[in-house]
Parts: sequence; structure tokens; C-alpha cells
Amino acid sequence: MRLLGIVLLTLALLTGCKNASVRSYWDDVPLLEDDIRVSEDRLAQFAELAVKAPQADAMAAIDALFDRLQEDDVAYYVYCDWMDGAFYSILSPCRSAMLYSKAVDRMVSDGILPSSYLDQYVQKREWIQYNQKGAISTIPVHERSLILVLDVGCPSCREALTKLASQTQWADARHIAVCCGYGTIPEIPGWEYIADTHISAMFDPKMTPLYFVVSADGTVETTYALAL
Repeated sequence: MRLLGIVLLTLALLTGCKNASVRSYWDDVPLLEDDIRVSEDRLAQFAELAVKAPQADAMAAIDALFDRLQEDDVAYYVYCDWMDGAFYSILSPCRSAMLYSKAVDRMVSDGILPSSYLDQYVQKREWIQYNQKGAISTIPVHERSLILVLDVGCPSCREALTKLASQTQWADARHIAVCCGYGTIPEIPGWEYIADTHISAMFDPKMTPLYFVVSADGTVETTYALAL
């Protein structure tokens, strides 16, 4: 009976999380718990709700969170870092140009972060806008293309050239490698190499190696994914 009770309680909690209004998510909850992992998990759960919620509700919820964060400078810094991981990181299932941009807009307007700290988020707000699915590719092409962005000084990036070139689903696609960083351009066959400062500035070098696929009409077919 005790086990059944635990199961039912767990189901109730999960159902409550799924049905929770994202707009009221931050009402009457501590921003930073004694166990900070609890607060980090709360933000992660919020991110999952926000990316599935109607845009207006998600935006209002982010505003509600930042309104509360203005009361606590320490929490402000911590949550900015967590939101960067939740809405910007290529590893996050909640990556969202819309929600990340909203968060950074609040960071800018609130005026709490010094420019030396804020600049990193502003730069990422620009990067995340590029090459979203359905958008026009920042690399102009007129045939289906696999575009790999790599740091030429990164060994795993060079490995990605070989790995992606051998994958059959892109056998008929043009292979383009955008080279960032400092070092010699790889000589792995099957790729066209672009070493252009203006073009490479459109990508976050810390996320490399990453790739995206562009359709023959020049629109992005699949947005950024890790190449390894």
C-alpha cells in the first residue's frame, strides 16, 4: 500500500508539472534554495514548459522571472547563466532563438549586468538568429549543401570532416567547410573550404564542430547540430 501511495503521489506531481501555467510558474517560489541544484532543476523544468507554451505566455513568464530577479543580484547572475545553458546551448533540447533573445533583451534593459559581462550574451543573441530552420542560409548556395563549421585548431573538428563526408544521407549534397580560428586549412578531400573572417564571425567558435543543411532553394533544412 505504501508503494502504491508513492506511485500515485509521483504521478500527481508529474501531472501537476505538465499542467502548470507557465505564466505563474515563478509565483511564490524561492529563487535560490539552500540546495542550489533544486533551483537549477526548477529552471530546467521551466525551460521545458516555456518552449512548448504559447509565445505570449512564455514571454510573460520570462518577464515575471526577471522582475523577481531584480530583487537579488546574486540570483540574477546565476539565472542568467542557467538561461544561457537552457535556451542557447546547442546541447539543450530547449534551445530557442525567441526565448533566448527575450532573456537577453531583459538583461540589457534591466541594466544590472556590467557591459563586460553582458557582452557575451548580446553576442550570442546575434549568433542564435542565424540559420534557423526555414530561414535563408547565411552561406549563399544554389544546391543542397551540408555546411560544417569548424575551428581549424581543434582536432575533433578535423575528425568531423572525415565523419560527415562518409555519411550516405548527404552523399549527393555539396560539402562546404567554414573554417574559424587560427591554423592551417585542412586538406581532407571532398570539401570546399571557406576561410573568410566575415562569414566565420557569424558562428560561435565555442560550439564547433557544428553543421547545418541547406536546401537547393537556399533555405535552411535542418539547423545547427553537433558534428561529433
